[in-house]
Amino acid sequence: MKKEIQIFYGGFKFVKGGVNSHSKLLKDSLSKKYDVSLITLDDLSLLVRFLPHLIEKIINFFYLPMGFYYKGKLTQILFKFFFNKKCDYRIFEDIYISWNSNIPSVTIMHAVWSDNLQRYKIKKNSFIKLKNKEVDSINSIKHSICTVSEPYRKYLINKHFGHKIKKNISIVELGIKKINNIPKKKLNLKSLIYVGSLEARKNITFLFKVFKKIYDYDKSYKLTIIGDGPDKIDLQTFKKKYNLPIKFLGNKNQNEIFRELKKHGIYIHTSVKESFSLSLLEAKISGLVTIAYNKLEVPKEFIDIGVNNFNLNNWFNKIIFFKNKNKKKFNSNKFLINNSSKKLIERINNYGFEKSDFFNKLTNKELEIFKNRYNIKE
Repeated sequence: MKKEIQIFYGGFKFVKGGVNSHSKLLKDSLSKKYDVSLITLDDLSLLVRFLPHLIEKIINFFYLPMGFYYKGKLTQILFKFFFNKKCDYRIFEDIYISWNSNIPSVTIMHAVWSDNLQRYKIKKNSFIKLKNKEVDSINSIKHSICTVSEPYRKYLINKHFGHKIKKNISIVELGIKKINNIPKKKLNLKSLIYVGSLEARKNITFLFKVFKKIYDYDKSYKLTIIGDGPDKIDLQTFKKKYNLPIKFLGNKNQNEIFRELKKHGIYIHTSVKESFSLSLLEAKISGLVTIAYNKLEVPKEFIDIGVNNFNLNNWFNKIIFFKNKNKKKFNSNKFLINNSSKKLIERINNYGFEKSDFFNKLTNKELEIFKNRYNIKE
């Protein structure tokens, strides 16, 4: 019989986003070898399905941003009450919804709420309170925790949480399905595209200002937007005001995104905060030139043109005077979902060795011999 895996995702299946996409891809990948259940808010009874979001709104109305934290905690309680069945492995797609048990588990820290509040004005004391709650949650998890990139791990531990994290956080980078037969072609460097949500963290208004400056300089440039979000109406107003050649295509599935990406030359990503960015990954796999904020906590090979700030002229100059020889080489096989899913299972299985007293007392040489003998991987 196949081993059983429960994957817990604390959102709705129909709400687009990176974690949502990852949970579905992860289920498909692991289902080749395991019996996998993907549990989301959609699987709860209608009586309680929307309760976590209701709690979030009520608490945020009085104590912003603590509603986000307690939404996760209530989701955890509901998942544990309704779906706490015996299985072989558990994968939690969020630190807020995971719980400790005797079942081998791993929690993926895609990001933390205290690092994603760009659209809100938060009081300093409230911000610190949320961070302290997150630190307590992370340190209380007894099983393996991983995050999605080495830059983001370093940022969280050394800067964001100020060395308060006592847990060992490992790295399991995200991945996508293998895309075959992406044709190589001469890039149209005057055709720009962005893929992602239209919200404050993604800084799309700034992107439009950059494009306006480019278009004023050269009328042969064009821009395509894939995605949706709360800023869409304002962005459409900006487009009409300046009569810009910008196409809004709405949300697309992965195959549609890849078909559209190959029609363009430059992928522009003005986000102020990322921990991995599937959109940058998709653009690199498609062979586009990528331009993004240089201080994003993403794998370094995702960004061809790094910009150190959000000065309009700097972005303009980087795009207009880009030389194709500066494009970075990229190995797409490193970021496939099959590799990611395999590493997650390894993290679950190896964690018992890593935290044992015996394992920790070995010298580096003894440790290497032990790992090789029993095929224990990082």
